[in-house]
Amino acid sequence: MLPSRDRLRFREVKDVFEKGKRRTASLFSFLFLSPTDRTAFAVTISKKVAKNASDRNLIRRRIYSVLSKIRNYSLSKAHVVFVPKKEIIKEDFRVLEDEIKESLAHANIIK
Repeated sequence: MLPSRDRLRFREVKDVFEKGKRRTASLFSFLFLSPTDRTAFAVTISKKVAKNASDRNLIRRRIYSVLSKIRNYSLSKAHVVFVPKKEIIKEDFRVLEDEIKESLAHANIIK
């Protein structure tokens, strides 16, 4: 799990949805707003993706786990919100990890 200082607050998530840029990948789409005062992440999961709360929490924990590893990289200051797709439930953790790293690098968030 990410420390609270690396997670976005509700108002910050709202700002990212209103003003941010959207990128898509096969397992998720993400919105980012750059430059900001710090690097922070959030994950929002719809009930359309996973009906059970336990499945939504599993997806959220998996994404936050990858992001906690990425925190050690050189990151540009941006607010990032991940929006998973249905396909993410069936996918392997390593594939998810690679896709997140690749997507963030493509958006110039990982330097």
